[in-house]
Amino acid sequence: MRSKSLFVLGLTLVSSFTLYASNPFVGKWKIDQAKSHVTGATDSVAAAGPNRWKFQYGSFSWTLKADGTDQPTPFGTTALKVLNATTWQFINKNSGKPSGAETWVLSTDGKSMTRTFAGQKENGEPYTAVAAMKRTAGTAGFEGTWESTEVQMPFDEVDIEPNSDDGISLHVPADGTRYSVKFDGKEYPEEGPRLPAGMTVSVKMTGARTAQATTRLNGKVFDHEDWEVSADGMTFTYTEHDAGTDNPAVIILHRYE
Repeated sequence: MRSKSLFVLGLTLVSSFTLYASNPFVGKWKIDQAKSHVTGATDSVAAAGPNRWKFQYGSFSWTLKADGTDQPTPFGTTALKVLNATTWQFINKNSGKPSGAETWVLSTDGKSMTRTFAGQKENGEPYTAVAAMKRTAGTAGFEGTWESTEVQMPFDEVDIEPNSDDGISLHVPADGTRYSVKFDGKEYPEEGPRLPAGMTVSVKMTGARTAQATTRLNGKVFDHEDWEVSADGMTFTYTEHDAGTDNPAVIILHRYE
């Protein structure tokens, strides 16, 4: 029995390493929160008229009136309410369906804020995530430029399966994000309950264990990504360069299956 078990284990390992060699991204991955660096992203808020504000993130901008009605943004619709002088609430929808809520709370000295995101996972369970922001421009209220100093990600698992022998199918179980691509540089749809219509992904291999991806929103570049799997096939480094921003996010994932 022992020799048979060793044979099966050896066969499994050989098959796995052959698969990783041809498609190194295939597997189940867990995010290493401690080693990942997702801070440093900046956005801004500016007055745009009575009870109205303009929001800017990278190369995307939109304007909202704080009257609690659904208004279009590049990512769907958002309803903004000013609850008090230090608290704003955003209700986001995607294709008319609720996709999550955000609550921004300004510190007493106005130099920082906390943003709490709430929504549902793909299985219906609730989740919350928190981002701490510091002011880098502006003097009072929510108007100014803000930089993330601490970010809690709402998910930690990414599942990747082969899509034929020249592509992948990616799924984030907690978030519901998924897409299937070929490594041919063509655009393929990216879908999920929190993703707006018109999101696409294109991927090209740049080496045996590296690839470059580009995400677009209705044809406009949202981000460029560098993917790299370590030589032993156990660590996946994902570097995201959002359009119009200077600080990339670096996410470290470890293979667990």
